[in-house]
Amino acid sequence: MHIPPQVASRLPPSLAPPSPSEMPTATAERAAEETDELCSTSLGEPAQEGRLEKATAAHAVTSTRFYGWTMLPLAMLILVASSPGQTFGFAFFNPHFQEALSLSTTQLSSVYLIATLLAAVPLSYLGALTDRFGMRNSILATVVASSAGCLLLASANHVAVLCVCFFVMRLLGPGMMVLLANNTLAAWFDRRLGKATGAMQLSMAGAVAIVPAGMLRLIHLYGWRQAYVIIGCSVAALLLPVVWFFYRESPAEMGQRPDGSAADSDPGPQVLPGVPAGKVAPSISYSSAELTLREASRTAGYWVLIGATATWAMIGTGLVFHMEALFAERGIHATTMQLAPTMLALGMAVMQLLGGALADGVAIRWLLMFALSGIGASCLAVMVSSSGSGLLAAFTLYGFSQGLMSVIAGTAWARFFGRAHLGKIRGTAITSAVAASSVGPLVLGVSADYAGGFNAGLIVFIAAAGCLSVAGFWARQPVIRASRLESK
Repeated sequence: MHIPPQVASRLPPSLAPPSPSEMPTATAERAAEETDELCSTSLGEPAQEGRLEKATAAHAVTSTRFYGWTMLPLAMLILVASSPGQTFGFAFFNPHFQEALSLSTTQLSSVYLIATLLAAVPLSYLGALTDRFGMRNSILATVVASSAGCLLLASANHVAVLCVCFFVMRLLGPGMMVLLANNTLAAWFDRRLGKATGAMQLSMAGAVAIVPAGMLRLIHLYGWRQAYVIIGCSVAALLLPVVWFFYRESPAEMGQRPDGSAADSDPGPQVLPGVPAGKVAPSISYSSAELTLREASRTAGYWVLIGATATWAMIGTGLVFHMEALFAERGIHATTMQLAPTMLALGMAVMQLLGGALADGVAIRWLLMFALSGIGASCLAVMVSSSGSGLLAAFTLYGFSQGLMSVIAGTAWARFFGRAHLGKIRGTAITSAVAASSVGPLVLGVSADYAGGFNAGLIVFIAAAGCLSVAGFWARQPVIRASRLESK
C-alpha cells in the first residue's frame, strides 16, 4: 500500500506501519486497512467525517459561552449559604440564647469564643482535603453538615449543646463555605478574578442586608427554634440540587481556560525591567509558580495577609455580634438599630463594585492599607457617636472597608501563591480569621461588663487596625529565583 507523502510526513514514528514482510499476512492486512482509514481522514475523505463533525460541533458548544459566568452565581449561592454560621446570622438569636439558657453577655461571648477557636483548628486540614477530594464533593458534604447543624441548634437546651452547635456552624459557615466559594472563582478566573470576586461579594452584601431581617421575621412568626429548622431545610433544598447538576471543578472540564481565553493566548515569557531580551531573568513573580504552604509561609506577604485577615475578622465579628447592645447602650431605639445591617451592606456593595476593578489594577498593599485604615476609623466613629445617625454612618463606613477587604481576601492568595495548593494555603487564612473572630465578641463583652461600656474594647480594635494598616506596606507579591522554579 502506498502512503501519500503529505500524510506520511505528518505521521509520528509510532504510527508508521512496518513493511508487510515484517508481520504475518493477516496482521499486515489489518494494518493496511487501519492506515488507509487514517490516510483518508487526514486527506479529508469521508471515512470518519461524521465523527469529526460531531467532535467539532461539541467543541463549539463548550467554547461559545464561558462557563465561568455560570459558576459565578453558583459561588454567590455558596457564599450566601454561609449566613447561618456568620456572626450577623446569630445577631438576632443571641437574646434568645441568653434567655433560654440564662447566660450573661460575657458568658455567651465566652461560649462563642471557645466554639470558634475549636472550629479554627481543623480548617487548614480541611482546606487540604478540598485539594484532594475536589470542591464539588466538599461543597455537597458541607451543605449537608451545615443543615444538620441548624437542626441541632434548634434543639439546644444546654450550654454544652450550644457550644457544639456554635462549633459546627462556625466551622462550616465562615470557614468551609467561604473558602470553597473563593476557591471556586480562583479556579475559573485569572485576570478577571478581581471583578469576579467583587461581583460575588455583592451577594454577601445582599445577605447582610436581607438575611438578618428574614431571620427576625421567622423568629417573630414561629419562634427561634422553629426558625432554625426552616433555615436548615431551606439551605439543603436549594443548594444540593443546584451544586449536583451544575457545578464544575475547573475550565478543563468544559474544554475551556480561565477567563474564557483562547488556548493560544499565553502571553509568553515575562520581560522584566533591566533584563536584556533573550536573557534569563534573575527572578520572576511567584504568580507564575505554584507555591506550597511551606514556601508561602516563608514570605512576608503571607504573614501580613494572615494578620490583616485576623484583625478584620476580630473587629467585624465584635461589632456585629454586639450590634444591638451598642445601640442600646446609647439609648437608641431598636427600629433605628435594625437599619444598621442594611447600611453596612450598602457600604459593602458600593466598595465591592469599585474594589473588584481596583484589585485588577492596583497593588494589593495599597488597597490593604486603605481598607484597614477605614476599619480603624469606623471603630473610632462608633466610639464617639451618641446618636442613631452617627452609629449608622459608622457602620456604613465599616461596610465600605469590609467590602474592600473581602475583595482583597478573594484575590490576593491566588495571585501571590498560585492555585495548586490554594485550598491548604487559604485554609490557614480562614483558620486565623475564624480564630480571631472568636476574640472580637469577648473583647467587647468583657469591656461592657467590667469597664463600664464598650469604649475600652473599641480602643483595642483601633490600635490593632492601625498597626496592621502600617504593616500592609510590606504585603508585596513574593518573588522566586528562576533556578528554584526550574528545579520544581
